Amino acid sequence: MHNKSKEQNCKILFIDDSMTEINYLRLLFQITDLPAEPLFINSVHEALKMLENSSMEEFPDFVVVDINMPLMNGFEFADIYVNTFTKKYPNTKLFIYSTSIHSKDILRAEAIEGVTAFIPKPFDEKAFNTFILPHIKMVQAE
Repeated sequence: MHNKSKEQNCKILFIDDSMTEINYLRLLFQITDLPAEPLFINSVHEALKMLENSSMEEFPDFVVVDINMPLMNGFEFADIYVNTFTKKYPNTKLFIYSTSIHSKDILRAEAIEGVTAFIPKPFDEKAFNTFILPHIKMVQAE
């Protein structure tokens, strides 16, 4: 269990077109005491607009994007994100997540400069502790 008084809540943006996945994630954050404020957007284009209009204080600490989405997939989003936002927000960590277990997808995600890691779905408390929590602790230690 996490002690919320010691750890400030990080802001995590999840971009996923599946309402089932978004509802699952909402429930996960409601029933656990993970030190995070999740935000859910089900469109890559909407997410890019939101990020462009975010102030320094509003910008998420973590962005987690699904690979398989209509109109623009997670890889295309990652390329735009890296070229548009990483210089201005170098401390924000970008993750790609998916149900895909194809090694080519995992290797492609990890090969994109600016992508911190590939996270296999389902995103759960273990995934949070493995992929997100170490970065929260590093920021708090600085």
